[in-house]
Amino acid sequence: MTDSKGVTAPLALGIDIGGTAIKGAVVTVDGELIERIQAPSPRSAGALRDFVHSALNQTSRPVSGIGIGCKGVIDSQSSRVVRLPADLHYLQGCVLATLIETNLPVRADNDARTALIAEVLWGAARGRRNVVMLTLGTGVGGAAMVDGVILHGTSGIAGHFGHMTVDIHGGLCICGNYGCLETRFSSRAIEADYFAHLHRAAATTLPREDRGQIPDSEAIFQAARTGDESARCVLDRALEYLSASVVSLLHAFDPELLILGGSIAAAGDQLLAPLQASVAKRSVQMLGREVPILLQTEVGYGGVLGAAGLVFLYQNLLKI
Repeated sequence: MTDSKGVTAPLALGIDIGGTAIKGAVVTVDGELIERIQAPSPRSAGALRDFVHSALNQTSRPVSGIGIGCKGVIDSQSSRVVRLPADLHYLQGCVLATLIETNLPVRADNDARTALIAEVLWGAARGRRNVVMLTLGTGVGGAAMVDGVILHGTSGIAGHFGHMTVDIHGGLCICGNYGCLETRFSSRAIEADYFAHLHRAAATTLPREDRGQIPDSEAIFQAARTGDESARCVLDRALEYLSASVVSLLHAFDPELLILGGSIAAAGDQLLAPLQASVAKRSVQMLGREVPILLQTEVGYGGVLGAAGLVFLYQNLLKI
C-alpha cells in the first residue's frame, strides 16, 4: 500500500487474544483494517504462535511490527504476561515477544487498554484527554485516560473495572474477590443467569431440547427484543449492576465520555439507550452534566486496531 506520493505506507499486524476468540488484522497507520483473520481462542502457547505466523503468512504486504492485546496483567515494557487467571492461564509468565519467535518487533498490553488506544488514535476519543472505557465480553475489562495519560498503575492493573465489587454477598470471581462486576454483567454471567431460568422451566422462547447447551448472550439479547420474559428479566437485572458501576466510574474519573466495547456492545441501542438513561438519572446532579456513553468505533476489532497502534506508537509514527 502506498500513499499519494508513491511511498510505501507503514503497516502493522494487530492481534487481540480474547477468552472466546483470537482476532488479527493488518492495520494501516491511518487505522484501516485489512486482511482480517479470526479463530477460537488458542489453548496452548504453540497454538498462539501458529495463529500469529498464519496471519503473517496470509498477508500479501510486509508489516513493520506486531502488536498484541491480551487479557490479564501485561507488562507493556517487556510484553510479559504477569498474571492471567482462568482460560488462558497457560500464558502466565510468558514473554509474548519471545513466544512468537519472530524477528519483527513485538509490543503488548492489556486488551482493554489497546481498545482504548484505538479510540484515542482513530476513534471517539481522538482529541480527548479524559476518557473511560469498558469492554464487555466473556469478562469485563477497562481502561482510563486521565489528563492525556493512559493509566497503568503501580502493578499494571489500573483499569480492571470488571473486578470492582458490586455485590458484597456475590459469588467468587476468577480474581479471588467476591461479587465483581464481571460476575454480574458479562456474557458468561448473562448466559448463566438465563440458564437458571431454563433449568427452572420459567417462561422462555429459546430452545429447551438440550438443557446442557446454554444460549449465548447474543441469542439472549435477541430473545429479549422479541419479548422473551426470562431474557428481559436477566438483562434488566444485569443492567442494574452495569449502570451502578458506570456511575461510580463517572464520579471517580469525571471523564469527557465513556466508551463501551467488546462483543456485548454489538447489542447497540438495546444496551446503550437504557444504560444512558439510568446513568444520567443517577449522575447528573453530582457532575452537573450528562456524560456521553458511546460504542467503540470498530465493534469486535477495536482491540486489534489498538494492538497495531502499539507498534505505531513505539515507532513514533503516531502520538497520544
